[in-house]
Amino acid sequence: MLKRLWSFCRKPEYLPYRKLPLLLRLKIVASLVFWNLIIGIGIVLLVEGLFQWLEIDMGKHKTEDMFLKYTYLQVFAMMVLLAPLIEEFIFRGPLIFFKRSSFFPIAFYLSCLLFGLVHLSNFEEGASLLWWAPLLVAPQALMGVFLGFLRVKLGLRYAILMHMSHNGILFLLISLIELVE
Repeated sequence: MLKRLWSFCRKPEYLPYRKLPLLLRLKIVASLVFWNLIIGIGIVLLVEGLFQWLEIDMGKHKTEDMFLKYTYLQVFAMMVLLAPLIEEFIFRGPLIFFKRSSFFPIAFYLSCLLFGLVHLSNFEEGASLLWWAPLLVAPQALMGVFLGFLRVKLGLRYAILMHMSHNGILFLLISLIELVE
């Protein structure tokens, strides 16, 4: 799956997969969720290590405050249901307008970049960390690539499913950490 994703990234084209069985579609989504989490968590660990080494304070992540302000059910609804729906319609939905355009690669990568940059607002010290924005939002921009690939190859609902699955797994991990602390 990573080879197909890499091939797509080298030359993004709006060419959906045709008539794949549902089980295969779900396997593709599961594979992309897995790889995106592995690579994304790796990037986060590297960036956090670098920031600690350089003694740069990122401040709190907004999810920490969410668990203080809202119930677990409310955080779940916002993080796992609402955010993926809204973000996919905003960032991946418009790709359909570039379906037959020579500007599709630009639209694709711009949607990935903007998706990443929007997540800079998740950091308490976001404005003071602009120089570090590429590192801070690299996991989200990468996720934008995975979601964009799914949106093109399988459709918007599968990008939404991947986004919900990804956020659901992160919600569970964060919830476990919050409960332990």
